[in-house]
Amino acid sequence: MGLTLISGVRRWSGWRLLLTCAIGLVMSVPGAQQTAHSSSGQTRRGCVATSAALDTIVRDVHDRQRNVGLSATVLLRGQLVATWSLGFADAEARRPVTSQTRFGIASITKAFTGIALLKAVERGRIDLDAPIQRYVPGFPVKNDGAITLRLLAAHLAGIRHWGDERNATLYARHFNNVAEILPLFQNDPLLAPPASKYSYSSYGYNLIAAAIQAAQGMPFQRFVQSAILERLDLRNTGFDDVRRPNPGMARRYSFYDPESGAELPTLARVPDWDYSHNIAGGNMSSTAEDLVRFGRAILTPGLLSRASVELLQQRPVVQGVESPMSFGWFVSPSGTKPRELHITGSNAGLQAALYVFPDDDLVVAVLANTWGIGSRSGEMVELPIRLARLCLSGAPQ
Repeated sequence: MGLTLISGVRRWSGWRLLLTCAIGLVMSVPGAQQTAHSSSGQTRRGCVATSAALDTIVRDVHDRQRNVGLSATVLLRGQLVATWSLGFADAEARRPVTSQTRFGIASITKAFTGIALLKAVERGRIDLDAPIQRYVPGFPVKNDGAITLRLLAAHLAGIRHWGDERNATLYARHFNNVAEILPLFQNDPLLAPPASKYSYSSYGYNLIAAAIQAAQGMPFQRFVQSAILERLDLRNTGFDDVRRPNPGMARRYSFYDPESGAELPTLARVPDWDYSHNIAGGNMSSTAEDLVRFGRAILTPGLLSRASVELLQQRPVVQGVESPMSFGWFVSPSGTKPRELHITGSNAGLQAALYVFPDDDLVVAVLANTWGIGSRSGEMVELPIRLARLCLSGAPQ
């Protein structure tokens, strides 16, 4: 297949921009196993009637992008309408993607952190408007104003995102505890005074996790496991540790040099870098089927209280400043029809997207293990939306 291994650590800011703008990808390798099925349980008639059209849309992007592996699922009113397992999880070993294949989900991790924060609030352990020092006493007080968990959850706290520290040294280091991540950024100046400007920040979500960990009296990862994963029976979702490889994990590939953005002459395998410096912002893996079940759990009270569901499904406004992100989810503006919540993710060689449409009880997840040809076009963002529109309308979009 002409695979080469990308050596060293390469970073390209364009891919970080795609992540922040919620952009992704899907693609295929010739000769790879390709299977898809539609289930006809008690689902909306139009969605079942257009299952062939759904399949055409997915395969069109998959083939044009020449993706190595892809997994996608459409869940309507609790029923699997369609699921795809395309290509290879491991191209060298010719291990096919299955419904149980785990893909890195990068910043979709933030949605789990946001739900964990709401769970801690419901248990009376967290006050969203208390200064962060109540839970993380060692975090420096900033002269610009008080940082609270409400502000952190909405990316309104002024905490910066990644800088030059995300390099070979950081990718080679393992962090067991979210508290170990804080020295990477805690002494840096804020980008803007708290409650004055939206600034996307993975570091901010790791600070949230440190507060949850202190308030709950247990490791952040264990709290997510007990409060969310076990509660929803998400058996193929969890935090990654590259020191202990999961045999069900998809490997990652790229047709682009992640440093320069230049197209590579051949498909390359991305090394298994350690992302534990972003435990609460981008270090989880999952399957498409687990993700749609997770997405459906935020639609109605159950996992969360009614008050938490209502809070999550609206854009936060703090001191007159509105944020597009609510507790780890990007939320459509008030009045948008249909309403939409989504979160996407990208690390080197992977793209992920999870979309939830509350008014129609519809959830769509797409996962890919490649930065594929043309992937900067943002087709992954368009793919879940296109599938949703077709499923709900019964007519091609």
